[in-house]
Amino acid sequence: MRRFLLISLICVAGSASMFAATDEGLLALVPGDAKIVTFVDANQARNSQFGQYLLKQTQANDQHFEEFVQETGFDPRRDLQSFMFESSGPTSDGTHGQWALLARGTFDQDRIQTLARQKGATVQTYQGVNILVGKGDHQQTAFAFPEIGLAVVGDLAAVRKILANNGTPTSLDPALNAEIEKASANNDAWFASSLGGSFLGNQIKGETKDAPPQAVQALQSILESSGGIRFGSTIDLTFDALTRSPQDATSLADVVRFVASLLQMQRQKDPRAAILAKALDNMDLTTTADRLHLGIAIPEQSLEQLAQLGPPNSGTAVHPRAHAQ
Repeated sequence: MRRFLLISLICVAGSASMFAATDEGLLALVPGDAKIVTFVDANQARNSQFGQYLLKQTQANDQHFEEFVQETGFDPRRDLQSFMFESSGPTSDGTHGQWALLARGTFDQDRIQTLARQKGATVQTYQGVNILVGKGDHQQTAFAFPEIGLAVVGDLAAVRKILANNGTPTSLDPALNAEIEKASANNDAWFASSLGGSFLGNQIKGETKDAPPQAVQALQSILESSGGIRFGSTIDLTFDALTRSPQDATSLADVVRFVASLLQMQRQKDPRAAILAKALDNMDLTTTADRLHLGIAIPEQSLEQLAQLGPPNSGTAVHPRAHAQ
């Protein structure tokens, strides 16, 4: 099941469509306490240049991926149609909240369920549907097939909520719905969140001792957010945030400019910074009352270069010139 999740997440990174909008059927299954929702039309992913690039990477000498396909009969490069992730966000005590992954596609249900049982999964029945729960999983990660062509994987509580919604859909928070409508309109992949920025600000504060207090405070001021990616010869990225006040929106914009200036300073030393700094040179950054909008355009080839370089200090970076030879 963890491999299923990993492979599905690959499709998030490489997905694209002309106008992804959303899958209303999947959205109707999302639990009413969800605070974060993302969606990808994986059917259209294979049509984008960057999506094709990422698919080629998964095909190159990936033994674990091939084993997954052979064991399950499910190849996300071919069989995945659409994908939605939802989460209730972290709990008050800081632990991970409920989450679930909903996917439309072509699944060999009997084969996958048999394999799960062979690996020690136990079977529960809820709302007339079999739920397979992973062996020795203290978080009780589970998956189910509510209907033909629909798979759900997540923690057991969230999976049960989704199965209940299959007969009686619940309503999402109006603020989250508004962000979903905004983000899904013109993007190929999108996210929407009614989760405040206090969690992210506290995480950065706790993990990065040198984090500027102004940056932490600016992130903590976010009340709602959304964003998306539209693929093409140029990849367009957008981020929108509702903050507590116009002053907070201005402070958040100042943080973005500060990060851009740091990248500008590193552009001669770090090829990653050079690529990002060039994109930020012409970023669209505006504030209107208590809202912030950020738009960035990156040439598709530049995004491929970033993928080839890998994260800083990863030890797996590939120089673009070497890759081209």
